[in-house]
Amino acid sequence: MGIQEQYRNEAAELLSSGAVKLVIGYGEGSTSDRRRPVFIRSADETARLVLDANCIANLSGYLVPEGLLSDGKSVAVFLKPDGIRSVNILAAEAQVNPDQVVILGFDIDGGQASPLPGRKATDFAPLIESQKSTGLSTELQQEADQLELMSATDRFEYWNQQFSKCIKCYACRQVCPMCYCRRCIVDVNQPQWVNTSSHTLGNFEWNIVRAFHLAGRCVACGGCDRACPVNIPLRLINHRMSKEALDAFDHFAGESADQKPVLATFRQDDPETFIL
Repeated sequence: MGIQEQYRNEAAELLSSGAVKLVIGYGEGSTSDRRRPVFIRSADETARLVLDANCIANLSGYLVPEGLLSDGKSVAVFLKPDGIRSVNILAAEAQVNPDQVVILGFDIDGGQASPLPGRKATDFAPLIESQKSTGLSTELQQEADQLELMSATDRFEYWNQQFSKCIKCYACRQVCPMCYCRRCIVDVNQPQWVNTSSHTLGNFEWNIVRAFHLAGRCVACGGCDRACPVNIPLRLINHRMSKEALDAFDHFAGESADQKPVLATFRQDDPETFIL
């Protein structure tokens, strides 16, 4: 039995038994290589579920809509390791109760989807610890190293050119499971903290503020990169912030549901390299 059929059967059993009220998974997309989120409420509907190497979106963000978990009932969700880390962050920030989340975990390796054992976030602690010990994405680090070779002036000009493409569509915000605020600061206009116009100053403000908001919280799911219609390499900004958090504070986003936020935690042995 393949992983798709295996997880369809498990989803059907969870719904039939009343263990969960909803299964959030993947279904056929608009083209053969695309997958879209589907929301399954009965065992009969589980035939719509698809699970293969094209299932790359981080579905954890669908757990935070107001009222979804307020009735105390559980929800099952298909998640890759980045999504599992997202659940830990959302739990640490009191946005979800991890006991209500049944994780149908899987990973993609060599163009194939494979199952991950465990159904609660705590079950995947060894997997996340192994990812931390392995370090951040080698591919992203190679791209980031090219930027580090630039002078500060050239690097500023590079980002100036990238941010000049921003059209302030906020697709990066909408796709990110960490952007769950009911009202984003960029939508506040009395007073207006961040300029909403699509010009140099406003674009820098938005993208830099968002990068700091994700410091120690980004799980590198790549959703923002894929959603950006003008192809700004947002992954490189977030990767740099993640590297700083890991190198300076040994903070790997989403290690556990009780992990303290890196920017809201103080230890006396914290490095103070920023002090001149």
